[in-house]
Amino acid sequence: MKHLFLTSQITSVVGDIAQKLGSQVNQPCVYITTSYTYKETPEWQPIHRASLVAAGFNLTDYDIAGKSEQDIASDLAHYQIMFVEGGNVAYLLQHSQRNNFGAFVRQRVGERMIYIGSSAGSVIAGPDITANGRPGKMPSDYGITDPSGFNLVNFVILPHWGAEDKKEAYLNYKIPNSYREDYPYILLANNQ
Repeated sequence: MKHLFLTSQITSVVGDIAQKLGSQVNQPCVYITTSYTYKETPEWQPIHRASLVAAGFNLTDYDIAGKSEQDIASDLAHYQIMFVEGGNVAYLLQHSQRNNFGAFVRQRVGERMIYIGSSAGSVIAGPDITANGRPGKMPSDYGITDPSGFNLVNFVILPHWGAEDKKEAYLNYKIPNSYREDYPYILLANNQ
């Protein structure tokens, strides 16, 4: 059985997740930072990390960029919980494809590792990241010819639904990109 928590913004729901996990929240948790490391740290990242720590998660930061498939397997094998942070999902997928990180995640989830995603971390759990593309964050901007995500679920998450600062991206890119009959699309508000 898969243990997945796919969120739009972790700070709003981390308490509910910790409550559902109970004592499991104390297990080692790897905090995948890659989706925001392509530029300077965004102002929301320390808030997200602090909310996880306050909820009892035992975090170790890890960036998959520049790691080999063997590095990933040996460095992350002992973690029972993986949190994949938000940011740029195309950048995250680019590095995931370079070291087969998606296959590692699928294997570990199959072995009952708990997967928690926030924004980009939730989008990449699905079958395709294309609907979340916009200028500067399109798969093609990162040389990605196969926009397939990790395929942990059979639906596409569109995070930050209803957030005023995301309205333009939704109206101009995300809704047109998702207006297809290929996958189920789930619009996820920041409190979900």
